[in-house]
Amino acid sequence: MNDGQRRGSPLPLDRVLEGVLRHCGLDERLAQRRALEAWDAIVGREIAAHSRAIDLENGVLTLQADHGAWRQELSLLMPQIMERFNDRFGPGTVTAIQWARAATDRRTRDNRD
Repeated sequence: MNDGQRRGSPLPLDRVLEGVLRHCGLDERLAQRRALEAWDAIVGREIAAHSRAIDLENGVLTLQADHGAWRQELSLLMPQIMERFNDRFGPGTVTAIQWARAATDRRTRDNRD
């Protein structure tokens, strides 16, 4: 046994946190968040400036875009986006892509009353 393996030797913090997250069942969610952080690298700077990946759960990637034209562009690119995520993070990381529901404009809704 070497010094790093002796009982009572301190473990690196990243290994401790990894173990705690796994014990709490949060390791998968952390992996999903890491995938979301790669959005800019997956789609490129220009597309990322007009869109974002807001959630990834059970293989379903949820997107938002700032304009209908960008939604259309991304809709056409969905197969390539899925492939890039799966190439980078492993098969099955993204199995489907959906659009986030648009937030209802409260002022518009309130003015209808």
